[in-house]
Amino acid sequence: MSRHYRSSQTLSNTARDTASLDQDRTQSIGRRTRKWSRRSRLLLGIVLVMILVDFFTALLLGTRTYELSRQNEILRSDLARSQDELHQAMPELQQLRQDLDELILGKLPHLRKLEYDRVLSLDVGYLKNISFTKIVNRGVLSYEYKLVVQNNTGAMLWPEIQLSLFNELGIQVGSTEIGTANPGALKANSLGISEVRSYSAVFQLTHKNVLPTYFMIRTLGDENSSSTSDSTTQAAGDVR
Repeated sequence: MSRHYRSSQTLSNTARDTASLDQDRTQSIGRRTRKWSRRSRLLLGIVLVMILVDFFTALLLGTRTYELSRQNEILRSDLARSQDELHQAMPELQQLRQDLDELILGKLPHLRKLEYDRVLSLDVGYLKNISFTKIVNRGVLSYEYKLVVQNNTGAMLWPEIQLSLFNELGIQVGSTEIGTANPGALKANSLGISEVRSYSAVFQLTHKNVLPTYFMIRTLGDENSSSTSDSTTQAAGDVR
């Protein structure tokens, strides 16, 4: 009977141990479940925040894109309208430009239209041709000339030349001299029979922002008095 009692007691202890283990296992599973539940809620919250951020970012970008597209359409419309207006006004502007040229050249017939990067024939006296070039150096715009002279006479001569620039209104905006007594004149030696020579320099303008539109060239001195008269007459004829 003692053995039976001990056996019963052992079974009872085993049952209690098993129940205790089951209880501990259940509690552990419950703790894990609660932990995963908190993590799930945290992950869900993060995902929702990311979705909201993406949504509002997309909304903001879409709104901004729409605004930029709208502004672009407005600018294109304004540009097209301006181009149409300019195209319609172009004939009138060209006519005004032509009328202004005729008015200026009518009052100052000795002026000639200035053209850049072209050799302009003079062929008056010993003046052969001239060319003008725009030069940009370190953002500064200047104007250079190259004058070619030729002695077609039967004797030596001493070139004395005055070259002037005028704006679109016929106002003088710059000048230079060659072989004259002016201290700032370009030096020029005597020109032998049939000799050809060129002179070049940069104009000194009255203001850096002026735009030369016309030029006048004439020879000076007793030796060249006939050339001066012929040069003026030829220039007027070329203009007309």
